[in-house]
Amino acid sequence: MVISVAARRWRMCFSTQALNRFEGRRIPFCREAKIVYRVIGLCVALIIACAACAPAEGPKSMAESFVERYYVHADLPKARALAYGLALRKIEEEERLLEAVTRPAGAADRGVSFSLYTTRKMGEDKIFFVYDIIISVDRQVMKKRATIAAGRIEGGWRVTNFQEVDI
Repeated sequence: MVISVAARRWRMCFSTQALNRFEGRRIPFCREAKIVYRVIGLCVALIIACAACAPAEGPKSMAESFVERYYVHADLPKARALAYGLALRKIEEEERLLEAVTRPAGAADRGVSFSLYTTRKMGEDKIFFVYDIIISVDRQVMKKRATIAAGRIEGGWRVTNFQEVDI
């Protein structure tokens, strides 16, 4: 009995007859309709919140972030945030060497592109990613192959070592 009353009220709020009946005038907003729209809004907000609180990035996305930060943007402090162990020491040494170097005012911008060449998994906690990197400055093009070693450190993935060779 209660269900049929609720169903009848629901039809009154959303039926085309109800919409036609109030044509040209402000349609009264039923209490049930308000509840439905609030629930839908709450669900959308919950989905957005869950997407924002996604779990820590996996090894592949972490390695790509490192390549973007280190090679593409040449942002050593941001790359350092993803490094651990030997990789961290290499970045700190590079920062120390670059302290005294200033970029000339008319220095050329560079373009960098990269693609994943291969992946090699060594157990559950160690993965090697090999990237082909193309760096172009003015009309000169350099091709490098970078090996990024990723390891699971304290529950998250970090770059433990990296090296590149000319190809």
